[in-house]
Amino acid sequence: MRVGTRNKKIFHAALVTDFLLRMEWGISTTMLPIYVHELGGSPLEVGLVFSVFAGIMVFSELFWGVVSDYFGRRKIFISFGMAVLAPIFLLMSLQKEVLPLILSRGSTAIFKGGVVPTTWALVSDISPPEEVGSNMGVLSSIELAGFAFGPAIGGIVADVFGFPALWVFVAVECLFGALVFLLWGSDPPNIKRDSGKFPLETFRKQGWVSKTSVLYVSFSVFLLGFALLGPNLKVYLFDDLGYSRTMVGMLSLVGEGAAMLVQPIIGAYSDKHGRKLFLIIGALNLALGDAVLFSAGDLPLVLVSQILISNYNIFQFIGSAYIADVVPQTDKSAALGLFGSVGSLSRSLGAVIGGCIIAATSTRTLILISAVFPALSIAIILSLLKEPKRTSSIQ
Repeated sequence: MRVGTRNKKIFHAALVTDFLLRMEWGISTTMLPIYVHELGGSPLEVGLVFSVFAGIMVFSELFWGVVSDYFGRRKIFISFGMAVLAPIFLLMSLQKEVLPLILSRGSTAIFKGGVVPTTWALVSDISPPEEVGSNMGVLSSIELAGFAFGPAIGGIVADVFGFPALWVFVAVECLFGALVFLLWGSDPPNIKRDSGKFPLETFRKQGWVSKTSVLYVSFSVFLLGFALLGPNLKVYLFDDLGYSRTMVGMLSLVGEGAAMLVQPIIGAYSDKHGRKLFLIIGALNLALGDAVLFSAGDLPLVLVSQILISNYNIFQFIGSAYIADVVPQTDKSAALGLFGSVGSLSRSLGAVIGGCIIAATSTRTLILISAVFPALSIAIILSLLKEPKRTSSIQ
């Protein structure tokens, strides 16, 4: 697919760096819950792997997004955020207790929040208005590639060399990602600095908050359905269905890989036909994936459920494109940071609530409950969300 940007060098550097970030993210999301489970952690403690990390992301994404807009800079936040992850994972390689592992994983969110909204804002900054959705679809596809290959590689490394070696491997690839953007990335040439205002003024004076509020609400409801099962999905595949760590990683690879192929196409179609339809498709994928997983008794159905659930990310990148349509450039990173923070809050609450539900009932019951929330999100979108005018995406 043709990619149209104002600066392909910056775009490609962002793609490589974001791929390495998501590869780390995929490894941590898939393998750390299994590691905590093997160390004797309860379902609630497995849920805390998600909730502590996501709880910190609630604040870090919004904070770094606002600061990035305030100074009119992207590069420093992407490069520094990636670099600081390396020593944290080195410390994780030395830990053998559940609580220090959970807290170490949570601390990565402090700095990862500086990478995520600024990368999405950067891609929007260098994209023509008519290709914002398409380019964000490419970025989302690259992220899914990282999420796909990360668990597969992580499962192999953990099985062959053990978990301490896995965290050392993650530290090295985070450092490499920082060097890539430091050497080949840069700030977009057209970015505007908005340091003449107090940072929080962006939420007081702009009409974009009201324009995006329905999206934020529907996203929080939708993502709660994903987060309820959260890290216990991997434990369910490993412990209840009896797949090995490597096989759990491979299932993620197939699911994320299939989603990766379609998302640039979906992004391009959303540029032509609007955002609402594809937000609904993203939510519908999650609801159907949960329904299939509930009835899955053999490998083909498990694979189908993984592919459908992996496509939940359609909602997030189409939502980001929607934000790019209605928010001025000087507030874009803050708006995307708020979008990420809303999602992180749902992830944090959902993982804890999900762990409690599993302890009280069963994982299968939770899978059924999880399908209700994306259905509610669809109802909110259909009844309340307005289609944006995409011609104003670059301001």
